[in-house]
Amino acid sequence: MMNVQLWKYVRGVMWDYEHIPESVEFVERDDLLMYKTEGSSSILSNKVAKFEAESTEEVAALLDEVLQFYDGKPFSWWIGPDSKPESLEELLLERGLTYEDTYYGLILPIKDDLKPKPIPYQVRVVETVEDVQHYVDVSAEVWGHDDATKEHLVKQRYGYLKTENKRGGFLIAMHGDKPVGYAGYRFSSDGVAMYLAGTGVLPEYRKQGIYHSLLTKRMELAAQNGSKYIVTQARKDNSEPILRKLGFEEIGSYEVYKKTNKADS
Repeated sequence: MMNVQLWKYVRGVMWDYEHIPESVEFVERDDLLMYKTEGSSSILSNKVAKFEAESTEEVAALLDEVLQFYDGKPFSWWIGPDSKPESLEELLLERGLTYEDTYYGLILPIKDDLKPKPIPYQVRVVETVEDVQHYVDVSAEVWGHDDATKEHLVKQRYGYLKTENKRGGFLIAMHGDKPVGYAGYRFSSDGVAMYLAGTGVLPEYRKQGIYHSLLTKRMELAAQNGSKYIVTQARKDNSEPILRKLGFEEIGSYEVYKKTNKADS
């Protein structure tokens, strides 16, 4: 049976922020959690994170509400172990959504014996606007973000660093002047968990210890904060196998579906 308390932190990776930016419009209720980001066409910035409906009438009404909310804007729908009804995937396919990916909710108790491997790259905390640009550049190359999304992310990330009550930050891995890896982190509102808020390494730099070093740096920061767990949503066959080898345990998984444009309706 799913650990409801720990799954709360898995979902918190998406939504447990210090504040919601003005560029984000959202609906947050017991039966529905969804949000969309102005200026971004990335389905990772526009998500249905929770959907719980029982009767046929409730399901139909909520489905219509979601599609009206996005109104042709690309978005992703994350079906988790607490999603209802059980036929939700079939209903989404009928509405023109297509399967995109699987993400696993993984958790690791904080420990102090995960040591960084010596690597010929510098891993540092993001502090300046130039650092933010490096962070966005490498993440955009990994995920294929367009220029509009990159511009939005630079403003958003730098604005976050200037926020007094921020609970997280960013790391970059550099090869000389070239950004080759990135990682984000954020602490839960109660401080119990550190969320791994995105990690990536350029393909040509993978399997060289960069991912491991970005993780151990964050584990060090989590221990300093007094947190008990590191929590993440790990993409299938991407970061997921690496994290399992490092001791992360699965709490549940998300099946991710996407809607790209009005032509798919």
